[in-house]
Amino acid sequence: MESRVIGWIVIVLIIGIVVGYSVHIALSKPLTTTITETVTSYATLTTSVEKPMTITSTTVVTVTSQVTVVTSTTTTVPVVTTKTITITPHRVTVVDALGRIVELHEVPKRVVSLAPSITEILWALGLGSYVVGVDEYSNYPQEVVELVNEGKIITVGGYWNPDIEKIVMLKPDLVLADAGVQLQVRLLDKFNELGLKVVYLKADATRNIYDIYSDIRFIATIFGVEDHADELIKSIEEKIDYVKSRLMKANATSVKVLVLLGPPSWGLWTTGSGTFLDYVITSAGGINVASKYNGWVRLSYEDILMADPDAIVVTVMGLDPKKVLAEIASTPLNKTKAFKTGNVYVFTDEADDLLTRPGPRVGDAILLMAKVLHPDIFGEASREDVVKLGSQKSMAEIHTLHMVNEAVGVDIEA
Repeated sequence: MESRVIGWIVIVLIIGIVVGYSVHIALSKPLTTTITETVTSYATLTTSVEKPMTITSTTVVTVTSQVTVVTSTTTTVPVVTTKTITITPHRVTVVDALGRIVELHEVPKRVVSLAPSITEILWALGLGSYVVGVDEYSNYPQEVVELVNEGKIITVGGYWNPDIEKIVMLKPDLVLADAGVQLQVRLLDKFNELGLKVVYLKADATRNIYDIYSDIRFIATIFGVEDHADELIKSIEEKIDYVKSRLMKANATSVKVLVLLGPPSWGLWTTGSGTFLDYVITSAGGINVASKYNGWVRLSYEDILMADPDAIVVTVMGLDPKKVLAEIASTPLNKTKAFKTGNVYVFTDEADDLLTRPGPRVGDAILLMAKVLHPDIFGEASREDVVKLGSQKSMAEIHTLHMVNEAVGVDIEA
């Protein structure tokens, strides 16, 4: 019996030693943490952005007693990811006002404008910073004048006679020319010979508002600012709609008007149908007495007296409007209804520009003409650059000038 008990004791001791040794072995082994991370990239490496990523590591400890202990630790580490940016090259093919196909591979950075209306469109679209040269008549907005005075923009000659050498010296990557000026059109071969990239806009060849919109969209397409063109055109349409709606609401009667480009001594030049100015007249509630002619025409006094306009508008630049009115008083124009009722107007400076430039201020031009033709609806055109024959002050000054003119026996020179 004792020997059996002793045997069991020995067996228990042996088992205890074995178990203790096994536990010691198991517990003495180091804990192992395995982290597996798989990253797959499909992006174009253009910009790098650090984003925090949370990684959970798991440690598993197993002992012979079949008890499983699981411990978890959470670590936040920065992981670099990529962001794809797609840049589309600016490449545009356009057909200009001369029907030429012109391809542009990038947005022009140095632009020369050869017409005031083109310059105004560039600024209205927010593209003034690209302009390095303009014609000498480009004077709007005021920033253009200031930049020219500061030497940051160079004048490249006149509207009718651009200075090719000055244009070349500016190294432009685009020249915007006027298809309505034949002397500019004749320079095309010279432009090509000198390697200058040039496109022609309708500009002074404009016939109506849609041609103006066409020029605006044309420039916007070249520079990739089509949304700016939409906004600009919308603002123009709102001004024109305002005038037309007021005329319609008042059931206004159209007024016969003659627009002279310069004083009579310049040759009685006016606008016929199919011109930008003819569109302005009709949109403002007027009837162009020279509409039976097409384009820009020269009339005789007999033509004008036969038409007998209700109003006469004379556009001049750099002349004394009082002297222009005095000259009119000494011509057969003094027999017209317009003269007898005092409805003769001289547009100078900005008013002259408004009326003669087919650009983004066309809505303002129509409203100004509407004030001349329908002051009962829109109010008088009370501006320093619009002088009316009917005012007492102007009539007195004109009478004095006319008396002096008759005394010396000469015509007043404009």
